[in-house]
Amino acid sequence: MRINLMQRTDQRSPAETGPRPPGRERDTGAVDHSLRLDGSSLDLDGLLLAAAGAPTSTDPEALARAEASHRLAATISAERPVYGRTTGVGAAREESTDSTVDHGLRLLRSHAAGWGAVVPDHVVRAALAVRANQLLAGGSGASPELASALAALVGAPSADLPVVHRYGSLGTGDLTSLAEVGLALIGERDRVGGHRSADLALSSADALPLMSSNAFAIAETGLHAASLHALARAADTVCALSFVALRGNAEAVSTTAADATPFHGAREVARVLRELLDGQPGEPAHLQDFFGLRTWPQVHGPVLDTVTDLKAVVETAANTASENPLFTVSEDGGRVTHHGGFHAAYLVLAVDSTLLALTRSAQAVQSRVSHVLTDSASGLPLFLSDATAGSSGVLIAEYVAASALSTIRGHASTPSSVQTAGVSAGIEDDASFAGMAAVRLGEATAAYRRMLAVELVCAVRALRMRGVAPVGELAVALARCEGLPSGFEDRDLSPELVIAERIVEGYAVSTPQER
Repeated sequence: MRINLMQRTDQRSPAETGPRPPGRERDTGAVDHSLRLDGSSLDLDGLLLAAAGAPTSTDPEALARAEASHRLAATISAERPVYGRTTGVGAAREESTDSTVDHGLRLLRSHAAGWGAVVPDHVVRAALAVRANQLLAGGSGASPELASALAALVGAPSADLPVVHRYGSLGTGDLTSLAEVGLALIGERDRVGGHRSADLALSSADALPLMSSNAFAIAETGLHAASLHALARAADTVCALSFVALRGNAEAVSTTAADATPFHGAREVARVLRELLDGQPGEPAHLQDFFGLRTWPQVHGPVLDTVTDLKAVVETAANTASENPLFTVSEDGGRVTHHGGFHAAYLVLAVDSTLLALTRSAQAVQSRVSHVLTDSASGLPLFLSDATAGSSGVLIAEYVAASALSTIRGHASTPSSVQTAGVSAGIEDDASFAGMAAVRLGEATAAYRRMLAVELVCAVRALRMRGVAPVGELAVALARCEGLPSGFEDRDLSPELVIAERIVEGYAVSTPQER
């Protein structure tokens, strides 16, 4: 057996407190929970460390690279017009201005108009890490002190974090969010703890580079992608428990079936299910099963494939100098480039693809829940209820799962990538709405977690009613469900589903292919 169910010791929900940091192995074998940003190697593990408030430092070579870009920007701006430095922004791009500190302050003040709920601390920390890392890639022209200040805030106490609001940005750069960060850095905005303090004196040249990024959308998308990937692997374990409870036919995940499947994700799901179901007790109830069991590799495999692609897009964006204008240092001195590399089309399209794939997987989860509760051929009592006449059992679980499925479908049905807006007199006429895509991904991930919790409650109850004792890894998985109530009487299911969500979070699997 090559599957390892990794037990999580914390009992916190990532939706409430942020993802659990992975840690990194030092040469001595000790786990290193610190993070060093170098402008080129920030991955999702690093993003999780940042979200958890890991002590964060900046690489000296990366700081030197940022300093070279900063000097180049000052030289070029003294010789020719440069957007946002010697000109206004947006439709005011033709208006000349000076490069004094006052101009930069006016940019920050005029853009800090975020509204709505306050962004959670773990997302703010991850976004600060992304923005600092992008600056260290060496194309923004900002001072290296700005990158250092942002990196220092990643591991700062929560009370010292900037207050950032959820809405206001359109995906043409997280302008409102990063302007709020800038004003907090110079002491003009309250921190989370209600106080004001200045971490550095921003120059006029730092204002636009700070705002010229989708760092918040990138960071939040990355955190949700990490959570969804873990849930996608956990879903295989939950599905396997339902397989045993419903006496499914494992022929659908056999090597023959997998070999006939040309797609990596589907083959991987089939492999995991095949190993989990190997040697389990009971004979198949049917020659072939309903789609929720039989087509699980085909409908769930795309989730693994798309979320893997999404993770790659996030990591690429987090290590790219995409600021506008871009200052490129070269042997002949360097150049400035006005461009649109900050556009988040790749990120939003990857989110949409993941959400579309998730709807198929979620539909299969709903199918299994419905069958275990209401299929007379299953041999189980209606709604998995006790013998009391008129009992509802876990009838409402089907409703809960259906409502969560509706949430996922709703977010996938109108893709963020088809949303747009034209602003600033048509100069910026194709907003990507990357921030909204990140929000949708987060809500869909939370709904999927609840669906898996519903299925787990139903599967465990069915196994207990049948008196079936799974073997191998599924025995370990079932043992982790001891905290679920053992009786079959009608009861309040809400606390049970919360417990089940925590159990599901501990079901993520690590396979040799992913290490």
